[in-house]
Amino acid sequence: MTKKISICFILFLLHCQVTQTTTNLSQLESDVVSEWAGLTPDDRIHQKEMDLSWKKLIFTKELIADYLKKKNYQPNVQTVVYPFSGIDVLNLFSFYPRCENYVLFGLEDPGFPTKYHELTDKEKFIFKAGIRNLSDHLAGRNYFTYRKMKEETKKKELNGAYPVFVAFLKRMGKEIVDSKEESISGKGIVYKGFTLKLYDPIQKTNQTLTYFKIFLIGNEGMPGDGLYEYFTNLGEIGIFTKSAEYLFHGERRKTFRDLLLKNAKFVVQDESGFPLRFFPTPTWDSKIYGRYEKSWNLSGAVTPEDQPELKKLSQETNDEILPFPFGYGFLGTKDNRQSAILVFQKN
Repeated sequence: MTKKISICFILFLLHCQVTQTTTNLSQLESDVVSEWAGLTPDDRIHQKEMDLSWKKLIFTKELIADYLKKKNYQPNVQTVVYPFSGIDVLNLFSFYPRCENYVLFGLEDPGFPTKYHELTDKEKFIFKAGIRNLSDHLAGRNYFTYRKMKEETKKKELNGAYPVFVAFLKRMGKEIVDSKEESISGKGIVYKGFTLKLYDPIQKTNQTLTYFKIFLIGNEGMPGDGLYEYFTNLGEIGIFTKSAEYLFHGERRKTFRDLLLKNAKFVVQDESGFPLRFFPTPTWDSKIYGRYEKSWNLSGAVTPEDQPELKKLSQETNDEILPFPFGYGFLGTKDNRQSAILVFQKN
């Protein structure tokens, strides 16, 4: 009898744990997310403009999916990290569609939770205008500029990245199941963020997306600073990075760069991410999709390293021009002639 009671008690505890992790958003919150995404007829202007930009964005997403099907592209990782991400979930999920956990960090305030219900009608208009302005911005070039993200997310009405994230994810077909505040405590600093629990009805899978505001000044990634422990505990990871302003070039952010690469098994990036020298053969298998000719000196950004070996790899591969823009190559040419995707897989 005692044994039966013990088993029942264990099952009860397990049941409690499950119910605690499946807290759903209220119907009111779900309706608000649909409104932000422009999926309700309540705001015809917002709906129409979101439809226009997302027609372009989904077209690009489908181009990427069709393109990758032709390649031997198999990012077999459960967790992916996107440094310097901004709010670019569309590219992340295009290249890593089936991961369980997505971890992003950028310079935008988290903006969670929002006070949308306390805003006036005029403030709600400005709030939604910020979402569609960023949507249109991404649709035009397939990357965000920091200036534009800061301009929109710093407005007191929008007040951060959270509304844009959930609106974009909703547009991508993800169901927002739950959300909670997150933080990483370091030495005299707290990195704030949030985690979203997602459900993909097409794949029939649960996923999580976590975002933190993290500004790397150059000494992060040491034991005891919080970031070291957090990213170490992720275990084996994939990495995605693009339009990263060459922040991992040079030695200023060496410690954090090494921390990420230590457990990396699969890396997808443009040429502004990690320099090619960090992926030596035979440890890594290196591929290039598209074509690389040069890096770009951006105003206010890190000076890119000279990479003749990357140009040699591109010439030897002689791949076709990408059917979509990727990275800064679009800046100088206004087409895809110098767009290149670098794929590194650890052997």
